[in-house]
Amino acid sequence: MAPTTLHFIRHAQGYHNLSIEAHSVRDPLLTPHGEQQCNALYQEISSQVDLNSITCIISSPLRRTLYTALNIFRPVLTANPDLKIIALAELQETSALPCDVGSSLQDLQCEFKDRPVDLSRVKEGWNEKQSGPFAPRADLVAERALQARKFLQSREEESVAVVTHGGLLHFLTEDWAGHAKFCGTGWANCELRSYHFSDSSLAAHANASIIETPLSIRRRSDRLQPLTMDEQLELAAVAQKSWAKDGYITLPEDVLVGDMDAVSGRDGSSCQNYENVSALSSRQDSVNTDAEKEIRPRL
Repeated sequence: MAPTTLHFIRHAQGYHNLSIEAHSVRDPLLTPHGEQQCNALYQEISSQVDLNSITCIISSPLRRTLYTALNIFRPVLTANPDLKIIALAELQETSALPCDVGSSLQDLQCEFKDRPVDLSRVKEGWNEKQSGPFAPRADLVAERALQARKFLQSREEESVAVVTHGGLLHFLTEDWAGHAKFCGTGWANCELRSYHFSDSSLAAHANASIIETPLSIRRRSDRLQPLTMDEQLELAAVAQKSWAKDGYITLPEDVLVGDMDAVSGRDGSSCQNYENVSALSSRQDSVNTDAEKEIRPRL
């Protein structure tokens, strides 16, 4: 039986978030402010989400996500000595920038040998981003996001936490609203949103589709309006076109931007009209127009 609740968290602030020049730092650590964000999230969200009920924690194998998980869930891990953070390569970030290329498996094993991290699912070559399944091509990113959802769907724990990255979270949740709020992602550092699996159809089950919970939506704003599938597909096309231009992903040569059936893996009609999507974003994100912008340009 699939988990009842999934809690998705974007990693806390890393050193690569401080400037565009810092994108050249390989697999960066959290900043001191990032560590404070982890502690603050645990304290702030505990009144609405019972984090102590989480019995499965899954993370991207990049260091900033692993340390985000270790810091946020320190009380949970301390209270449950047998609980380990499962590192899953499919959850790594989309791009091949140095900051999004992980450390070698050997280095991770050395660094986390005395910490509650399970690296058994991370294989040699997991950090090869120039070619293969983890290359930053949009259709490959969508495919590994699907594989990650199916892995989550196979878990038997009732409440699961997932720590991953801003760009990947849009592929993972298939929610593209606000994709440019922070210049490449709609998720703030150390933001938590909660989801459950959709049982609306056989297609939704096969796609391991997920839906944000009403409480999670209210935590962000009472005025958020869910988008239709066609609207999500249109925003996906716009987001991926923009990210490809900025070098964060690439698009398959044989797929037109806007043909999101091939890229996203979702059923539904695609849309080629990019000029009219601003209305969709403003309908979903009007409450964010005065939001504080992160100082980093991406990721």
